[in-house]
This record gives sequence, C-alpha cells and structure tokens, in this order.
Amino acid sequence: MKNPANAYEEMAAFFDQRAHGYEQHMLATVEDVGAFYASLVDALPNEPSRPVILDLGVGTGLELETLFDRFPRAAVTGIDVSAGMIRRLGDKQRAWSKQVRTIHGSFLTLDLGQCVYDAVISAMALHHWTPSIRLGLYRRIQAALRPGGVFINADYVVSPDEAASLQQMFENADYEQDHLYHIDLPLSEHQEIELLRAAGFDPVAVTFRRANARTFRATVSREATAATG
Repeated sequence: MKNPANAYEEMAAFFDQRAHGYEQHMLATVEDVGAFYASLVDALPNEPSRPVILDLGVGTGLELETLFDRFPRAAVTGIDVSAGMIRRLGDKQRAWSKQVRTIHGSFLTLDLGQCVYDAVISAMALHHWTPSIRLGLYRRIQAALRPGGVFINADYVVSPDEAASLQQMFENADYEQDHLYHIDLPLSEHQEIELLRAAGFDPVAVTFRRANARTFRATVSREATAATG
C-alpha cells in the first residue's frame, strides 16, 4: 500500500470481526436472498453428478446447503482469507462437512492448479478489486477448470457511472491494485461480461438479476481448451 488518502479495514480483520453476524447480515440485505444463493447452484451443469468444485471466498458457506442438496457427492475446496469465517463454517455439523476442505489464504496468490475443477463458484466475494486484477484472476480460474467447466460468479453490480466513480476514488486513495483491504469496487453488468470474455470464457450468460445482484455463468469451451492445452 502506498500512503492511502482514506483508511480501509484490512480484509481478513474486517470479516473476522463480522463472522458471527455475517449470515444474518447477508440474509437481511441481499434482495431475494434465497433465490440469489440458489441461482449459484442452479447455474451449475447437471454433469458430472459428483463434481469437484472450488469455492472462492467460501465464508460461512451460505451456498453449500443448496449445493449439497443437489450434488450430495460433490467435493468442495473453499478458500477464504478470514480465519474467523472458516471457523464459523467448521462449526456447522452437516452430513456434507467431511466433503468440504478449507484453505485459509488469499485466492489472489494461492495456486489454483491446472484443469483440476469441474466448476469454480463465488458469492459476493470478487468485487473488491480492480478490473486488471480480476482479469488475471479470471484467467487463472479458466486454467483451473477442466474442459467444459464453468465459473459461476454471483456478485454485486452497479451502473457504469457508479463503477467509474468508485474506481476514481480508489485511484485517488493510492492503494496497490492487489491490496488486501475491504474496498468495494463493483463493476457494471456489461463490464463484468466483457472481463469474462477477455479471460477466454465462451459463452458468458447472466442467469439471475435482482436489484444490484447478478449471477454470471462463464463456460470454458472444449474447443478453446483443446487449442490451448
């Protein structure tokens, strides 16, 4: 970080302090919250029936109950920068608990692997970084997916004008682009689609819209994977 003009909370500390009430907060503030989290799972393909899934910013696992209802044999790896959120997830005693492996760390720097997952999912976790950082992450996600795999990103969006305004405020604050601070930098729906396409996903679709929430479904085409792999 270079001498920011504004002070933001460090990302892990922000979520550690809010881990206990996080689920109540999300349930109260996300419009049509049940449908929002269900949309993350609804966007997944039916096959394979035992998918290997990476969950970026898994938090307390709000989406996991619905996921395992549909895919009871799924194997999930969840990454989160907040130890407090991971502990809250670990406190849940569910039939599927042993099928979830958690990693405490930042998905911006952790090795996501190559052709490992059938799907990568994320809910309200990726809107904290600039387009250039997200583009690099999306390319790493694409590389981590198997041929025909999907990336499902359920996240917060704003108008193009608001996105530009937030980006300008961030630039004025003079933070490093790969910061680990809780800074909201949501994009517009169109910008998000263009980023996913620039990362090599095709096709890209919006499968859920409510107020400022969207669910994006981005697919790794088998042809593109064969050509690059």
